[in-house]
Amino acid sequence: MSQTITYKFYAANQQIIQMDLRFNDKTYQIELSDDNPKPDWAKLSHHKCSNCPLGEDVEWCPTALALSEFLPHFKTKFSYEKAVIEVDTPMRSIITKSNFQNGIASLFGLACATSGCEHTKFLRPLARFHLPFANEQETVFRTLSANLLMQYVNNIQKGRNDPINFDSLNESYAKLSVVNSHLTKRLNDGVERDAVLNAVIILDVFALITPENTDGTFEDLEDVFVTE
Repeated sequence: MSQTITYKFYAANQQIIQMDLRFNDKTYQIELSDDNPKPDWAKLSHHKCSNCPLGEDVEWCPTALALSEFLPHFKTKFSYEKAVIEVDTPMRSIITKSNFQNGIASLFGLACATSGCEHTKFLRPLARFHLPFANEQETVFRTLSANLLMQYVNNIQKGRNDPINFDSLNESYAKLSVVNSHLTKRLNDGVERDAVLNAVIILDVFALITPENTDGTFEDLEDVFVTE
């Protein structure tokens, strides 16, 4: 069984760009097509992340391989090019007017989280409830809430009383930032324009913002719980 999320990009005087992302219903890992060509920049050895846990027996970087299915559609796009972007999920459709870099960032964020990379796996529960085009506050709220709930559920299921904090989450984001920096180097060898590279920069900004809200100040969430 699999679930599908479809991204469609509508740009003036251009053909519609449509991509169907399919996910394993149980694990929510992305299911890639065996027919798509595998570019050299997706090999694990090509700008391999300094913190990658995979050995030399693995030929392909899982995140790069996931992105390689979609990159050909965007390698000649400028970041500022306008587009109407429609995202169809099993539960709803979301349409926004934006530009290619923001649309690609949303698409790539989903693909990265579900790629099978050990350092993006912590984001997969959020991918299961994908929210396209989330802003900074939405991202921080969803990420911190999901992490706290995960820790609580783990304690209940395992009959433990481990302290609940954001230490592990901060470590995961620090590792993710390393992945993003190496991913930029990879993608730079597969694109001609800047839309894709700027999309990764957007993702890395979000990766830096969330840990900044775990020191007890919760600066980006200070108004969220005000009800009067």
